[in-house]
Amino acid sequence: MYYFEGDAGMLLAIGLGCALGISLAVTLIVRPFICITVTTDTASAVKGDEIIYHIHIDKKIPVPTPVIELHTECTPHFVSKTDSYSVALGFRQGNKTELSLDTLHSGVGEIHLSEVIISDYLGVFCFRLKHCMENTAVTLSVYPNIPDVAVQTNFLKTAVLFSGNDDEEEETDETTQVQTGFPGYDHREYYPGDPVKRINWKLSSKRDIYMIRLDERMTGTGQLFFLDMPSAPQSEQTLSVRDNIIEGILAVFHMIIQEGNEIIFFFPQNEKWQKFELHRTEDIHALQELSVSATPITNGQLIPKEFINNNKTPICFTMATAENPASAIQIVSDLPNVLLVSSELAHLPKITPEMWQLTKEWELQKY
Repeated sequence: MYYFEGDAGMLLAIGLGCALGISLAVTLIVRPFICITVTTDTASAVKGDEIIYHIHIDKKIPVPTPVIELHTECTPHFVSKTDSYSVALGFRQGNKTELSLDTLHSGVGEIHLSEVIISDYLGVFCFRLKHCMENTAVTLSVYPNIPDVAVQTNFLKTAVLFSGNDDEEEETDETTQVQTGFPGYDHREYYPGDPVKRINWKLSSKRDIYMIRLDERMTGTGQLFFLDMPSAPQSEQTLSVRDNIIEGILAVFHMIIQEGNEIIFFFPQNEKWQKFELHRTEDIHALQELSVSATPITNGQLIPKEFINNNKTPICFTMATAENPASAIQIVSDLPNVLLVSSELAHLPKITPEMWQLTKEWELQKY
């Protein structure tokens, strides 16, 4: 508490009142002339990278600006190191602040201003600058990683047997294709003394090294794969399941491509099924980028039309969870011969005899 007495006290009281009035007037005058934009150094990043973004504050009037406080928010794809800061422009015409985020999950994430507050010089009055929050949202594509996993023969053998392919074809036919479009045998590098008739010349020409077929049939998992992506709120669990499935797909496809096989993959995008063919390792990197654009199906078309009344056995990677299993259950009902792969993070109950799980290390295990 302060006690003012006499002429000096009156002058101090009048001075404080004038200061408060001037501070409020300047704040009200400058408030409409503040403009804020948010930019990033890049429009995309790989999961685990650091993203730098900038907040630009511009003033369109030569009046000293009091304190501006900004608050930012981001989707669960990112981990923010700083979500608020304050700046006083004074007589400066602008200010540029650099902030950073760590990418945590793949997909399309967003950074935006959640609140902008300007206060007068004395800190008595505060105003929210709603006009400054317009067009300040920035979207970024976060690409998943491509795990490097070993060939998982158990899954491949099961897929071959489950597809109903005929294993009685001649081993010496090096171009034999099973029903789903894959060569019929596993391969390894040629060593002197191996039967020349077992050399797979097509695969050898791709790898620039002689490769021979083994006696045991194990490939032929089928060309047809598709992604079940049910609509669900973006949370830590759903994004973790998405990452596990997408990176598991990339790992399995990379394994299959390295074995000299080809793949046809269907994924949902903008309520339509998109078809993508993989023939070379470079196609894995293209799919890595395309996976960001995958969006949930909400129009009920859970299965690509190519699978309806088709004798081939499709393999479905599902993002369904224990809390939201409806899409996976419907797919199994409509395609009884489907081979279903879910994430162990989803805790999806067993809904079909032929069901596999992806572990956190992208290993496939029989449910």
